[in-house]
Amino acid sequence: MTRNGSVKLTNANKLLVYLAKAPDFISLKEIMETFNISRRTAFNWLNSINQELHKNNLAEIVNIPRYGYKMTDQTKKVIIKYDNRLQVVPKSTKTVVSALDRQTIIVLYLIGSGKNVSINELADQFSCSRNTIIKDFKLIKSRFPLLTIASSRTGHQIVSSETDIRLTVYELLLHHNELVFNFIKKLNYSVTATRKLVVQTQQKLQMNFSENSIQQLTYWLMFSNWRISYHHHLQDNDDDYSWIAANTKGVLTTCSELLLKLTNQDCLKGEVTFLSKIMLCSQATEVTCVKPSLYHDLANIAQEIIFRYEQLTEQQISYKLFTKVLCNHLYATFFRVKFGIPFSSNEVDEIKRQYPELIKFTAVACAPLEQYLQKKLPTEEVALICLYFGSISSKGYQDFSNGDKLKRASLAEVLVVCSSGIGTSAMLYHELSRLYPLIKFSPPLEIRDLERIFANTYQARLIVSTAPLKAVAYPIPIVNVKAVLTKHDQSIIESFLREKVPRKIEHNASAVDSLVSIINEYADVKDESGLRLSLDKFIFPENNKSSHSDLPNLGNLLPARRIKFIHNRNDLSWQQVLQIGCDLLERDGVIDNLYFQKISDLINKYGPYMLISSNIFLAHAAPSSSSKAVGLSLVLLDHPLVIQAHGQKATIICMFVLSPGVQREHERALEQLVDIIRSEKNVNKLLKAKTSQEVRKFLLSFN
Repeated sequence: MTRNGSVKLTNANKLLVYLAKAPDFISLKEIMETFNISRRTAFNWLNSINQELHKNNLAEIVNIPRYGYKMTDQTKKVIIKYDNRLQVVPKSTKTVVSALDRQTIIVLYLIGSGKNVSINELADQFSCSRNTIIKDFKLIKSRFPLLTIASSRTGHQIVSSETDIRLTVYELLLHHNELVFNFIKKLNYSVTATRKLVVQTQQKLQMNFSENSIQQLTYWLMFSNWRISYHHHLQDNDDDYSWIAANTKGVLTTCSELLLKLTNQDCLKGEVTFLSKIMLCSQATEVTCVKPSLYHDLANIAQEIIFRYEQLTEQQISYKLFTKVLCNHLYATFFRVKFGIPFSSNEVDEIKRQYPELIKFTAVACAPLEQYLQKKLPTEEVALICLYFGSISSKGYQDFSNGDKLKRASLAEVLVVCSSGIGTSAMLYHELSRLYPLIKFSPPLEIRDLERIFANTYQARLIVSTAPLKAVAYPIPIVNVKAVLTKHDQSIIESFLREKVPRKIEHNASAVDSLVSIINEYADVKDESGLRLSLDKFIFPENNKSSHSDLPNLGNLLPARRIKFIHNRNDLSWQQVLQIGCDLLERDGVIDNLYFQKISDLINKYGPYMLISSNIFLAHAAPSSSSKAVGLSLVLLDHPLVIQAHGQKATIICMFVLSPGVQREHERALEQLVDIIRSEKNVNKLLKAKTSQEVRKFLLSFN
């Protein structure tokens, strides 16, 4: 640092502070577009920043291919501290914001003003061209689909319903968008007082909200209070009032009391209904405010989902706690889908990227919930549910009491904390245990657990948390990460672990150290921790996720000779259709004649649980001596067939029969099949095929 504590830079000041305030990686393209500079200038600025940071003993900017540039959390704290006090960026210079932030600010500005805002006014505010603002409005349409923005000669104005405006703000809060938090703080309502009301409400409802949910509800209530009290923008739609009254206990009266305390006025029934929906849709680890019939139904659905997942993946899930936490999660999912409340989070895209196969299997397993709702689950909801299944391992869910959890945490070397819900924390715990098997990690903890742990004897050297924790509040270092670990998260954790417990992670140290030393001689390494992590995985790939690219695909497993069309004159039984599908496989030596009976026994015992989509049935049994090889057959009917067993009924129009093989060789083909059946358009194409060759051609298009 210079004598006055600031980093000595010129034009690169703007980029320095921009990186310090960025929540995640920033791409080179974004840097060039935000600052209107060339690629060469961007590299020069980054180089200047790194030189100054190095001089002042601060970590340099991290550069990871395909992710971009990011400042370490420790360096951020130093830069932001001196930026606030010593003006790293002169006050006369307008703050440069990213395109995404600028678009969010525009939306919040339109919401806050409630009037027409001209393009010239916005261009002047952001010191950019009119064309940039015009482009922003085009992108706002796709980024904020709930909003309708009308344009006229006098400017732009939001003309959406009150419901859509509040849901847009709610979704920004779900993404932890700092701009919306700052916008709501400026409305001059007490965060502390509103949070207290949320906590009182959860106690009355006997719901145990996650820390994230409490924060989101607090700010959303502050925003709603502003809309009601000052703008008289009221919710008047009470269509679901009667349903909520019939299926929950005390939710409507509690929300009515909350609104009265919040606004000092009696609110419309529509306001009470809308707030009740938001409360029910919030993630909680305990839910006891629903009627027994709904509780019973969702408990059974959770069991069915687990059973279907077990049948698809051949994993055994027998923990009572797993069923309980999945059931609790399903309440929020059920209410969000029923009421049409959108859900998204910063983790969803990362979940989709890292666990595509898991999401597909989870989507099929969730069919009972879709049937109960008579609606398809959004991909975001499936991705969240898949976290629960992704957390399963030999070290995963255990049936232990809260006292046992704290006792185990006191003996742990690393504490794992998550505020988003037990599904994300369990996934984080599973990933850390897999990456570092010699280290003792605590069971997934809530923020409130930390105070009790540190009040007694503890051995922990590090906290890994998805929740924003203040370092000064705890006696050991904190690493903040995403629930689904990114490569950068892993590199930061690894650097701490190398310092705190080096002997337990240095199994590859010699080879990696030699390679890093060689690379440093010929290249300027920006992120040595990330490089070490990549080299470690390359040299010792046993922990890497397995690839399915070498497994047979749908086209390999389903030749034209195993596709058969059957005329159904309402005289066929499901057993006859199943026998036809099994005969097609037995003829090729894929199964023996006992495989049919194994599937029949499962259907008679559990009902038609193998319905993987509307009208499509996947008949299969677990690997055994009757399943000699991996293979598929398909029987298509010209008229629907009813499968009735175990007090349940399903209507199908085509039946796949699957032999899984002995080494799970069917997984790639199953993923492709799920891709097909999750799209109504694809299903219609499949059902319209008239010949085996047409079906085959259609299926091959997915290989």
